[in-house]
Amino acid sequence: QFHFPLAAGYFAWAAVVTAMYRGSKLSVLHHATCCLVYMFALTPFLHHIGNIYLLFQASSLVLDTYSVGKLLVSKHTTTNLTLKFIHPFVFVLSRIVVGLPLSVVFLKDMAKLLQSGNVHSEKVVYFFIAVNVLINALNVYWTIGMALGMNRKNRPACSVDEKAASLNWFDIGFVVSFGKRETPHQRPKASRKKKATGYDNTSPVFSIPAAIVALCAVIAKSVHLDALEDPQIVLNALRGVDLSILKAPAVFTCCVFVLLKIFEKFGSKVFTEASRGWVGKDGETHLYTRIRGVWYDLAKFEHPGGPVALYLAQGRDATALFESHHYLISHKQLYGVLKKYKVPESVAKDLKTIDARDDGAHYSWDKYEEDPFTLDVKKMIVDHFAPIAKARGITLREATKATPQRWLMILSLMAAFFASLPFYVAGQWWTLIATPQLAWVIIANYWHDGLHFSMSCDWRVNAILPYLFPWLSSPWMWYHQHVIGHHAYTNVDHKDPDLAHAPQLMREHKSIKWRPAHKNQHGWNFYFVWSVAVGLGLQVLSDIRANLKGAYNNVVPYAKLDPARLYAHVLGRAFYVFSLFVWPWFVFPVWKAAIWSVFPIATFSWSFMLNSQINHLTEECAHASDPHFLKHQVITAQDFGGGRAWHTFFSGGLNMQIEHHMFPCVNHCHLMELRPKVEALCLKHGVKYNKVSGYREALKTHLAHTEKMGVRPFSVGHEH
Repeated sequence: QFHFPLAAGYFAWAAVVTAMYRGSKLSVLHHATCCLVYMFALTPFLHHIGNIYLLFQASSLVLDTYSVGKLLVSKHTTTNLTLKFIHPFVFVLSRIVVGLPLSVVFLKDMAKLLQSGNVHSEKVVYFFIAVNVLINALNVYWTIGMALGMNRKNRPACSVDEKAASLNWFDIGFVVSFGKRETPHQRPKASRKKKATGYDNTSPVFSIPAAIVALCAVIAKSVHLDALEDPQIVLNALRGVDLSILKAPAVFTCCVFVLLKIFEKFGSKVFTEASRGWVGKDGETHLYTRIRGVWYDLAKFEHPGGPVALYLAQGRDATALFESHHYLISHKQLYGVLKKYKVPESVAKDLKTIDARDDGAHYSWDKYEEDPFTLDVKKMIVDHFAPIAKARGITLREATKATPQRWLMILSLMAAFFASLPFYVAGQWWTLIATPQLAWVIIANYWHDGLHFSMSCDWRVNAILPYLFPWLSSPWMWYHQHVIGHHAYTNVDHKDPDLAHAPQLMREHKSIKWRPAHKNQHGWNFYFVWSVAVGLGLQVLSDIRANLKGAYNNVVPYAKLDPARLYAHVLGRAFYVFSLFVWPWFVFPVWKAAIWSVFPIATFSWSFMLNSQINHLTEECAHASDPHFLKHQVITAQDFGGGRAWHTFFSGGLNMQIEHHMFPCVNHCHLMELRPKVEALCLKHGVKYNKVSGYREALKTHLAHTEKMGVRPFSVGHEH
C-alpha cells in the first residue's frame, strides 16, 4: 500500500517531465504504462502482480541514484563510477535472468485464469498481459543496446554510439530518463513557426512534480479496478475522493505560477543588472566598456559568467575588473575574444565613462601579462585546479566554485537560522545573540561569495540568492561599493569607497580630511561606528547618498536607476527597516522592543566590522601602493589566523584576504589550500605578505592604526 502509490506517483511525474523536456515518445509510453500498473496494483488481489513489476525497478534505482550523484557531486566519484559499472549487470539480472522466466510463469497463469472462467475482470488480465509483453520486449531491446555499446572507448557502459543508434532509442540514458544522462538536464527548444515573445523554454516549473505525485496518490488510493466494468463506479469513487490534501500543493502551485509570470513580465525592468545594456540613439542596444584604453561593445557577447558581470563594467574603465576575473585564461586568448567586439574609432572617440575621474590610471598595464609575478601566479592557479577538475570530471572554472560540502554547510546554516526565527519573534533571550550571529555566518559564507560570482558557474545562482538574505547591504549597492570600487582599487584614495564611510567620525586614511572629532576616534567614536555601521550606515545612509548624488561615497560612479528598479529598491529597503526596527514595537513592551530593535543588528554589525576592518586598515596596509595590480592586491591586505578552521568559518574566508583579493571569483573554501602557495610566490618575487596570528593581534594592529590616524596631521611626530 505504500510502495505502489509511490511508484505510481513517480512514473506519473516521470511521464510529464519526459514530455516537458521533449524526450523519447517511447519513454512517455513506458512511464505512463508503469503508472497505470501500480495504480491498478493497489487493488488487493493484484498486489502479487505489482510486486513482479517492482522487481524490474531494481535497475532503475541504480540508474537514478547514479544520475542524482552526478548532479550533486560528480560522475567520476568512486560511488558513481561503481553505480555506472554495476547497472548493466543489475539490469540483466533483474529484468532478464529473473524477470523473463518469472514473466513466462505469469503469462501461463494468466492464460489458465482466462480459460477457467473465474477471472475477476478480463480487461484487467488482458491489460497486464499486454504490459508484460511490452516491458519484456523493451528489456530485451535495451539489453541488446547495452551489449552493443559496452566495450566502446569513452562510451558509457549503458550506451551505444549516438550516430549508430536510430533516434537514440538504444541509449538507455535517453529512454528511461528525462533527458540525456551524460549532460545536465536542459529543456530543448521547441520548433515554432513564429517565435513566441517573452517565453523562456528553460524556465523551471518547481511545483508540478509535487502536485502530480499528490494527485496520483489520491486517485490511486480511491479508484478500484471495478471501474473498468462499470463507468458509474468511477463517478462514485471520484465523489468520495478527499481533495482537501491537495489544497496546500494547489495554493503553492498557483502562487509559484503567478510569481513566475510576474517575474517573466517585469523581471527585466526590476533586475536591471541582468540587462544587455542601454539603447543608443541608433535604436540598438549597446554595452560600452573600456579596457586598457580601448572601447568595446559587449552587448552581443554571450559571457560565460552571465550578463551581471558585463553590466557592472558598463560605462566604466573596467580594466582592473577584467584582469582580476580572468586568471584561468591566457592573455592572448582573452584579448582575441575581446577584439571581435572592438568599437570603431569613429564611435569610440565620442564615448566617455560615467565619471571622468574613472580613467583606470592608478595601475600600469603595460606588459602586465609578461611580468614574472603575473605569469607565476596564473600558472600556480591553473596547476592547482587542473587536477581537481580532472578528478571530479568538471571544467577548470567549475572547480573554482563552491564544492558540494560547502553547499551542504550553507544549507545547514540556513536551516539553523530559520529554525531560530520562531524563537526570536517570540522574544526568547538567547536569540539576541544566536540569531544575528547565524545571520552573519550565512552572509559571510555564501552571500559575499555569491556577489563575487564564486558560488556557482550558473550566473542566476550567484545573482538571485543574495537577494534572499540582504541583511548586510542591498546586493545592488554591494556591487558598487565592494566589487567595482573596493576590490578594483583597494585603499586607493578617491577610488576605494571603504575609505570614506563615515569621514565625519572616523579617519582611517590620509586622504580623509582631519576633523577635531577624529581625536577620539579610537574611543567612543569607534564603539558607536562599529555598532551602527550596518543597520544605519550600509543599509540606509550610504544607500540614500548614492541614489541622490549618483556616486557611492562620492567615488564610485553610480548610474541613475530606472523608475521600476528604483521603486523595487525602495520597497526592499522599507522591508529591511520594518523587519529589523519596526515590528518589535507591535509585539513587545516598549523596553523590550527597544532592545530587539537595537541589540541584534548591533552585534551583527560588530561581527561584520571585526572581519572587514582588520584586513586592510592597518599601518602596513592602509597606505601601501603598487602600480602592478596583483602586487597591489597583496600589499594592501592582511591575512590572519593562518587558515585555521574557526577563523575561516566565522570570517567566511575573509581571514585569507590576500588570496581573496587576488582571486575574487574563487570560492573561499579553496583559499586555505592556495594560501601557502601564494605566500611562497610572494617570497620568491619579493612581494610583502602581511599576516598576523589571529583575531587578537589583527584587532590590535587595526586599533593602533586608528589611534594614529586620529592625531592631527603635521603635529610633532605625526607628519602624515
